[in-house]
Amino acid sequence: MDQIMQGTNGSTESPAASGRPASGGGDANPMRKIIIMVGVAILVFLGVTTFSVQKSVQSSGQLSAIKDLYFPVLQKIESNMVRLDKMEELFMRAVMLGDNDPLDEELGFFQQGDKDFADMAEIYPEQAKEIARLRAEFKQYQDLAHATAVALNNKDTNIDAQKMNKLLGELRVSIKKFREASYGNFVQTLADSQSTVKLNLYMGIALGLMNLCFMGVLVFFIRNNVNMMAVIAEQNATLELRVAERTSQLRQKTNDIQAMLENMPQGVLTVLPGGVIHPEYSAYMETIFDTKDIAGKTLMDLVFTNTSLGSDALSTVEVAVGSVIGEDSMNYEFNSHLLVTEFDKTMSNGDVKSLELSWSPITDDNDTVEKLMLCVRDVTELKRLASEAGAQKRELEIIGEILGVSQEKFGEFIDSAKKFVAENTEILQKTPQKDMDAVGLLFRNMHTIKGNARTYGLLNMTNTVHETEQVYDELRKDPEKVWEQESMLAQLAEVDALLDEYHKINDVKLGRKGPGRRGSVEKFLMVEKDQVTRALELIKAAKAADAQAMANALHEVDQTLSLIGTEKIDHVLAGILESMPSLAKELGKEPPKISIEDHGIVIRTQIVGLLKNVFTHVFRNSMDHGLETADVREAAGKSAAGHIRLNLSIKDGRLQFKLGDDGRGLAVAKIRQKAIDNGLIPADGNTPPEEIAQLIFASGFATAEKVTEVSGRGVGMDAVKGFLQREGGDVAIHFTDNTVADMRPFELVITLPEKFAAHLAA
Repeated sequence: MDQIMQGTNGSTESPAASGRPASGGGDANPMRKIIIMVGVAILVFLGVTTFSVQKSVQSSGQLSAIKDLYFPVLQKIESNMVRLDKMEELFMRAVMLGDNDPLDEELGFFQQGDKDFADMAEIYPEQAKEIARLRAEFKQYQDLAHATAVALNNKDTNIDAQKMNKLLGELRVSIKKFREASYGNFVQTLADSQSTVKLNLYMGIALGLMNLCFMGVLVFFIRNNVNMMAVIAEQNATLELRVAERTSQLRQKTNDIQAMLENMPQGVLTVLPGGVIHPEYSAYMETIFDTKDIAGKTLMDLVFTNTSLGSDALSTVEVAVGSVIGEDSMNYEFNSHLLVTEFDKTMSNGDVKSLELSWSPITDDNDTVEKLMLCVRDVTELKRLASEAGAQKRELEIIGEILGVSQEKFGEFIDSAKKFVAENTEILQKTPQKDMDAVGLLFRNMHTIKGNARTYGLLNMTNTVHETEQVYDELRKDPEKVWEQESMLAQLAEVDALLDEYHKINDVKLGRKGPGRRGSVEKFLMVEKDQVTRALELIKAAKAADAQAMANALHEVDQTLSLIGTEKIDHVLAGILESMPSLAKELGKEPPKISIEDHGIVIRTQIVGLLKNVFTHVFRNSMDHGLETADVREAAGKSAAGHIRLNLSIKDGRLQFKLGDDGRGLAVAKIRQKAIDNGLIPADGNTPPEEIAQLIFASGFATAEKVTEVSGRGVGMDAVKGFLQREGGDVAIHFTDNTVADMRPFELVITLPEKFAAHLAA
């Protein structure tokens, strides 16, 4: 710098003395400066241009990734989600329709879905391993669901529906996680591309400004140099052309990104500090929220108004959003669980949409959350389809329950339950105000329906009846409980409707019409074939002259005819006896041994329904209160499994049933204390044990310490006594020992008129 200054301004020589033209020195100095400035300008321009080109290449690569990678992958993911829902629907149709046409259609869906997974692996090799896993889960679900549907169509009930549903749920979660990860990468790439485009735009503007400055400087220095002006003008034109080309490229790329946002079938927006929505968002947001007024609005106003969320939840979301923006990404990880992911929103036209939300942080180089990206998905239709699938699933469950019960037993249950419901309906219609006698009868009838439903494994019916039973139970126990006649009638109507649904499925979809084997006594004669044959042979062998032989034959025929419309007691109680192992398992006990001695006595068909209702209660009471668990029995020197005995006899013109077990016996002391507490007997202790024992038949009397699905509500023995007395019968407790103890062995003695029984021929 010093040398330059001396060579120009520091010399003491005059122009003449130096021997150089006066103008030569003046022209050389500006020209050199121009050359230097041009050189510097060219270097700066080349540097900036190179940097801009690099960023353009980067932006082009990002846009290509969006176009060639993320869009195809996301589209195929969504296609497979929809295809998975359709496959589930087809499996349901295959089961319900009973043919394989839907399965053929489902195979096409699976093949296309499998191809999409294979295409995704080629497009997205970085995630090939994860896609292969999803493809395997997809194949596993298709195989299991297809096999299940085929098995059900072949009336094979030995299936694992729970496993299929679990596998479907896991597959949906896996695909959803992959979709969210892919979408997060897409949005991040999109954001990076936008930043690059903006930077290139700014670089173009900077180049333009540099060009203007450069032209100004040149104008100052080229007043005496036309040739240099021409060169500069040419360079300026070149620069302007390059800037225009680059600006055009940047504008085109910006338009491409905007087109993507306009056509993307997904709601995407970003949340800025203060909860304000960024002006750039996907056009689908306007479709979801039925408004174009989005930019500049707050997140809470746009997304979270008129939702199913409570004020506390809304406040939590607002605080969580405000606390993560501008903070380290770790803070987002700590608070992300506070950001709701699903709710219902009422739109301005009154429609209710189910929305699914996915949150992602957008961070800077310092891992600070600059803004939040929110993806919104309208899942209203998907939820509707899921609801329909749920109804179909419930129907399949009912079908499975019905198939586990014989046609005869199912018909008997429906007839019995219908009678109890009709009786309860009549009671409610005639009782506008609370009446404890009516409550007791309502409760006994509903408890009997539930017991029979549980006996036959009709779980959907059991759960519905249980809810109705609970209302009656509260009326019994709570004096302040209000008698709501209309509400109880409506609830009873729901039980009746469910009975009709069971009956319709059994008759229409399963084709099991009619009463089954037993039918009615008017159509079927329930008599052993060998007995009829023997009576006919006696008549044929008897001679008209042999009065005694003819009398014996007629007696045999009369006895055979008396057996019309009768059944053995073990046939009558078959359904109850078959349910005992499952009841024992539910109570944590070993399945009991059950012995029946009928002594040749058979039961009239007209009393079969009564006996089923009665013995449903007494057998369940014996299992729950009488027989102990295996460890308790073994500690007492008994076998692990209990023993229940039933003995039939006819005595003094009465049909008599004696039921006993080898359990702990009757808790006389506990019954006495309970009766004293309830004011049923005096506390002087003089009440005989025989009288105390009969208190278990009192309405609402129970000694159970806790209420279970099996017993403990104080209704079982009350119901038994009520059922029997309607038909002229009774029930009582008879002790089988003479000791004085807190626990005493006993027999339950049930009696009915002799007309309900007959003797088999010896």
